Amino acid sequence: MTRNFIGTIKALEQEDFIKRQIEQLGQVLGKILNLLLGFKAKGQISEGIEIADQSLKNELGLNTDDLILIPTKSFITTLLEVRKFNDNNFDELAEILFIIAEEFNINNTEIKKMKKLYERSLIIYELLDKTSSTYSFDRHRKIEKIKNVL
Repeated sequence: MTRNFIGTIKALEQEDFIKRQIEQLGQVLGKILNLLLGFKAKGQISEGIEIADQSLKNELGLNTDDLILIPTKSFITTLLEVRKFNDNNFDELAEILFIIAEEFNINNTEIKKMKKLYERSLIIYELLDKTSSTYSFDRHRKIEKIKNVL
């Protein structure tokens, strides 16, 4: 009886720890996204991209260059292995990748990287589209835009 009780407590503690990690990741991704949007609003997006890239590296251990090196077939599973993601975290990461890709597209720079970032963003958006219980017009608009660019 005592073993089962202790095992249950340890399992609950582990579950709480994982939930806290997921929440912390969401907070960090939210801050990166807000930072990027703030720099974009000021017309200083290139500075925002550099800071966002470094922040991703610090928090995920992966920057945008690392993310585009992950094969598309294993992209989601790799992210799940690196960090525990929930739908909100995936959505924020997709948005970060989308904004950076958009900037490269607008300025017609780093075309190869732009396409890879769009692809990764699309993978996440399509996953969310399949798994989310909420329909998002914004997500569908982005999916169509990415498909048109690619």
